Amino acid sequence: MMRHPFILAALGLGALFLALHLGGGRESVGVLSGTVVGGPWRMGFGVLYALAWFSAVLVAPVLLLAGLADAALQRRYTVPPFITHRT
Repeated sequence: MMRHPFILAALGLGALFLALHLGGGRESVGVLSGTVVGGPWRMGFGVLYALAWFSAVLVAPVLLLAGLADAALQRRYTVPPFITHRT
């Protein structure tokens, strides 16, 4: 099976966002509105969650579509090994 880096990157961004969401990152995003609850660790966690959300919503779909298009074009324009061209 051939691996496509764009698809793997999109899945990785989605997995990162899911891990941060399950870890309670949504409650820490209040730092964006100026309310810091929990100290500097929670503030960094909130900023990291917001960046992961933006990447999962804006970057991951673009990477996924690019990877699928690349895989489809690569599959269409490769010659199978059992076909030989005679000149």
